[in-house]
Amino acid sequence: MKDSVQIGEHVAFSLSIKYPKTLELIFPDSTHNFSPFELISKRYFSTVSDSTFSYDSAIYYLSTFEIDTVQYLKLPVYIINEFDSTTLYTSLDSIVLKQVVEAIPDSVAMITNTAYVDVPMAFNYPYATIGLVFIVLIIIVLWLIFGKKIRSKIKVYQLKKRHTAFIQKFDDLVNSNRLDAEAILILWKAYLEKLKKEPFTKLTTKEISAIINQSDLEKSLISIDRNIYGPKDESLLDDAYSHIKALAIEEYMNQITNG
Repeated sequence: MKDSVQIGEHVAFSLSIKYPKTLELIFPDSTHNFSPFELISKRYFSTVSDSTFSYDSAIYYLSTFEIDTVQYLKLPVYIINEFDSTTLYTSLDSIVLKQVVEAIPDSVAMITNTAYVDVPMAFNYPYATIGLVFIVLIIIVLWLIFGKKIRSKIKVYQLKKRHTAFIQKFDDLVNSNRLDAEAILILWKAYLEKLKKEPFTKLTTKEISAIINQSDLEKSLISIDRNIYGPKDESLLDDAYSHIKALAIEEYMNQITNG
């Protein structure tokens, strides 16, 4: 649709055909070799028919990077038969290449520029994705091999941290306000509840003694209960506090040993 073109410039090639409406035709698509041109895009128009003939047309937008002065192109149209197809070609058309540089001088004055230009590195997404997948696979493998041991280490660390905090707070309460038996008992019950996963804070002395079958535990808890609900008697508390603290330590050691 033009007489001349520059390298890389888009040019339109119009293809149209009139044929008996009983025939079935196919125009070339993007799989066709448009050499020496390259297909940029295409535009098809709907078939128009009358009582005898059909009309089809399309426009192909092409570009060229060849340097031949005159470049040629013809396109096929395929008539679909029952078992094969027949190829019809357009007339050979030509276009003249516009020469932007008419003549190249014998010598060219070159300008040197050695100034450093900082070009940012392009991020390599494919390599990064492969590396990330590799790291995830390593983590999964390590977790499958060492996961149980790691979970055990984490559990032991949490148990030690919680036990140290409990002993510190228990001793501080006993030393600073040993007659506040209710606060000390609540602290002990809350610690045992986390340690053994039993609702000790909601249980009575008899219910706790039934769960922890240990001699003298019920006696120690009763001594503490008497100081909560009856007259304060400090002489009953020393052994009781020592006993429940020792039991908490024993239960903690059982947890550490059993993992």
